[in-house]
Amino acid sequence: MSKPEYNQGLTTSSSMQEKIKEVTRNLLIAHGYHKTTFGVIAKALQITTTNIHYHFGNKNHLVEIVVREYVAEAKKNHSIIWLDTTTTLEQKVAQVVAYNYRLYRKYNPDDKGRHPWSLIGRLRLESDVLSEAACRSLASFTQTMQDVISQAVEYAWQQGQLKADTPRQDLVFLLTNLVDSSSVFAQDAGSFARLEQFFTAFSRVVLSVYTLEPPTRGDNGT
Repeated sequence: MSKPEYNQGLTTSSSMQEKIKEVTRNLLIAHGYHKTTFGVIAKALQITTTNIHYHFGNKNHLVEIVVREYVAEAKKNHSIIWLDTTTTLEQKVAQVVAYNYRLYRKYNPDDKGRHPWSLIGRLRLESDVLSEAACRSLASFTQTMQDVISQAVEYAWQQGQLKADTPRQDLVFLLTNLVDSSSVFAQDAGSFARLEQFFTAFSRVVLSVYTLEPPTRGDNGT
């Protein structure tokens, strides 16, 4: 009987860790680093601060774990979008908008709020109080975005989706910064609609200039 009880204990412990991380993530996004305390987390979960210390040690360690896992998930989701060889750059931009909108709606259900909705964007404003490990995790998001967007642009160019003289590095730079600053832009604008408009304008004004239309039947004499 001791083995099942031990396994049950592990499951309970793991479940509590996940709950602590989830509450911490939501508090960090909504209120930032300073207002996310063990006391606030404990009150939300109706546990003791000792329980949190038992699972994660100090606050910096807990924040590091939450940031690392959040960034890893964000990088994975964006990589799926940008490295998809079946979609055009314009379609990828539209998918990024849809992905960001889902995150936005979680914290702004009325569609008109300006509440923070990205842990990455929120904690960048407080990088001076974060640990080096947390800062490295945040910085890794930008680097990954640059890498996957660069691959996406290069693939589109090689496939003839972009004009031969497309300034690819400039396009990568613009797209990377557009994606990287999405949450801050939406928060400053006061609604997601403005961010969506900005992405759409980029596709229409910038991306369309260098995009080649796919050949239609008959273009090659067929």
